[in-house]
Amino acid sequence: MASRKRQWSILAGVLAVFILLIVYVVLRSGSAGDIYSPKEWRDLFAKAGGWTPLPFPDSKYRPGSIIKVMEDGIRWIDDLDACRYPLEEFEKKSYIPSITFTKKWEFNGSAVVNFNGIKAGPKFDQVSKVRMEVKDHGADAFGLMKLKVWMESAENRSKISQACMDQLLKPDYYLITEAFRVSKAEYTLYDKGGTKLEIKTPDLKDLLQIQPDIKYEVTSDGSLVIEQPVYFAIKKAVRVGQDFDARGSTEDGDAKIEKLFFKEAGGR
Repeated sequence: MASRKRQWSILAGVLAVFILLIVYVVLRSGSAGDIYSPKEWRDLFAKAGGWTPLPFPDSKYRPGSIIKVMEDGIRWIDDLDACRYPLEEFEKKSYIPSITFTKKWEFNGSAVVNFNGIKAGPKFDQVSKVRMEVKDHGADAFGLMKLKVWMESAENRSKISQACMDQLLKPDYYLITEAFRVSKAEYTLYDKGGTKLEIKTPDLKDLLQIQPDIKYEVTSDGSLVIEQPVYFAIKKAVRVGQDFDARGSTEDGDAKIEKLFFKEAGGR
């Protein structure tokens, strides 16, 4: 009888250790049920107004940006400022899309250094992936009609760089007219083994070097809250002619970007 009790006691101890280990792993790496799948993420944006998620978040993909969309990826070329258009005059005030984020989004860690004002630190190669919890978001747009009115002036047209416009007219080049912006989010970093990297303020510069003008804070559990505009989705990426009328279907660019999104998401 004593032997059997001892066996049950050992078994109970092993089970307790096993359960504690599972709890520890979940707390350290997060639950998969708390993360959007690629399809859920795409559907979330689609239902919020026909948005298409970008393959990776980036600060450069604002409205008025010129991008090249290829089968193997997206390349940011420049924006209309480079063509000498006063881009700020055509930007529409942001609004808040009808969308509620109930989970986190996970993406490749290398995308963080695409954020304006953030560079990789000497130990950034430890970072494999990032999980993001949205705190504040909005949407920005580009007023094509206002631009066309501006172009009615011969004086304004004379300011424009033709070389820049020639670039925009090349095959596979698109103009972003609307972009979904995350203004503030909490980012949790993970290493290649899937373990959470608990950030400490003194050691942050080893992973990420953040410019002084960017507002951020390190949370008590070792995540990072950053207030910096980053674009996660677009809609109506269009090919345009000299008069900025759409050339072909306005859905072509979005459809190509969606394919690249799933290609990138499937590689994680």
